[in-house]
Amino acid sequence: MGLVLFFYRLGAPGLMDPDEGRYAEIGREIWVLKDWLIPHLNFLPYLEKPPLVYWLTGLSFGGLGYREFAARLPSALSALGGVFLAYGLGRALWGPGPGLFGAMVLATCGGYLALGRLLTLDMPLAFFLNLAVGLGYLALSRDRRGLLPWVYLALALGVLTKGPVAVVLPGLIWVAWALVERRTRTLRVLLSPKGLCLLAGLALPWFVLVFWRYPAFFRFFIIDQHLGRFLSNNMVYHGRPFYYYLPVLLGFMLPWSWLLPWALGRKRSMPASDRRFLLLWAGVILVFFSLSKGKLALYILPALLPLSLLLGENLFALGKGGPGFFKETGLLATLVAWCLAGWAAVGLYLRPPPGLAALLAPAQSLWPILPAGLVLLALIPTLVLVLRQPQIFFLGALLVSLLIPLGVEKISAQRSPRDLARVLQSLWQPGSALIGYQYYSQAMSFYSGQVFHLGNTRTELEFGRRLAPENGLFFSSSAAMMDFAASRPQAFFLVREQDYPKLEKSAPGKFHCLTRHKDCLLLVYKGK
Repeated sequence: MGLVLFFYRLGAPGLMDPDEGRYAEIGREIWVLKDWLIPHLNFLPYLEKPPLVYWLTGLSFGGLGYREFAARLPSALSALGGVFLAYGLGRALWGPGPGLFGAMVLATCGGYLALGRLLTLDMPLAFFLNLAVGLGYLALSRDRRGLLPWVYLALALGVLTKGPVAVVLPGLIWVAWALVERRTRTLRVLLSPKGLCLLAGLALPWFVLVFWRYPAFFRFFIIDQHLGRFLSNNMVYHGRPFYYYLPVLLGFMLPWSWLLPWALGRKRSMPASDRRFLLLWAGVILVFFSLSKGKLALYILPALLPLSLLLGENLFALGKGGPGFFKETGLLATLVAWCLAGWAAVGLYLRPPPGLAALLAPAQSLWPILPAGLVLLALIPTLVLVLRQPQIFFLGALLVSLLIPLGVEKISAQRSPRDLARVLQSLWQPGSALIGYQYYSQAMSFYSGQVFHLGNTRTELEFGRRLAPENGLFFSSSAAMMDFAASRPQAFFLVREQDYPKLEKSAPGKFHCLTRHKDCLLLVYKGK
């Protein structure tokens, strides 16, 4: 099942900006520059994140070529690894049945499946972080000290994926559990000198070598990119309320999120200590990122695994259903509420009031996937109520999950510049140049294989620009940009439609639109 969910048509959607295009292009530039130490984006040093996913993506390109499947392979393998991890932890804690149910819940969570099919840093981070947390709990609660080397290996790989957060979060989770259980002395189990040496020996060399080459790296990486994102009000993704992650979590866990209140309130199945640990595992992640000034939906991805284990164990405890199924009054109330809300959502989608119709207009690109998903979400509780068979949960979730890859393809068609890049490649000549006018597309660089020349506007390349001031990729003025374009046998411009009138004023009648994708125009400059 996991192979189908995470790998079927994995390479069909085009890579999307910004994340997929960025990380794929960094992996491509590893091979172009032959530099495995310093990640580069647009051929400038790019040091916002550690290099492990870039390395994995580069290795995937080396073996499979510059293809979408190869770009997404590290994330898909991490997602599948997380499913096996859920099974292994559930089996170690309660037996193979609960482990299997927990793994199936995780694999069919809509958000987990979608992110497992996209190139991001967050899915590999979730795998390594959860591997460390889960194995660390087994070492603490079951006295399995032989797992400690694997705990520290996972921590090191997590640090090389996204930085210190891969150590901070597991530490907070373990300490919270020890305090709640009044077992603080057991934390000494984790203070293994050999394990700490393993962690430092694997994680620190890259940071030391980069700092040696670029002394400004420490302030940029630690102060700006980590403490700054957590504490500062000057980042892009601020202003979101404290409760932001609650609806995000419920959305990521669909269709299972409807059963979360029942599972959280049910106390008659797993050992109380295990239950508290799973709640603390998810809760610490949610609270930590809720306190952060910078909020992105993907940050809470690691919280899905412990909640899936909690759900899986409770579903397994229901047994085979039958006449005694509705003795679970909490479950009955949940199913009735889910059923009513599900069919109400279908009705509102089919006959939306005027205000809602405007909000649903962008979702028309997902026809017929979205209405099919809504119908399935309503059918699941309806059939469970009628047939009293909990197996219907898994069948329904699997059917909903099969719609996710199709939805990703629909969204990619709106957000990927792959078709623009193909037009650019077909017209490219030696000496041509690609210029982004107040616009930069990482995926366009990946698909075209060309560097972007950019105006004097602030981008994510700013730190790399300072590290390599003689890069020659940025223009100080519009006049300098047009002089550069005139000096080339052919110059292509990428610009948003809203900015085109301003660009056209700099050289009236000299631009020809080759093609467009949504509001993005690919132009050719016809020269003087």
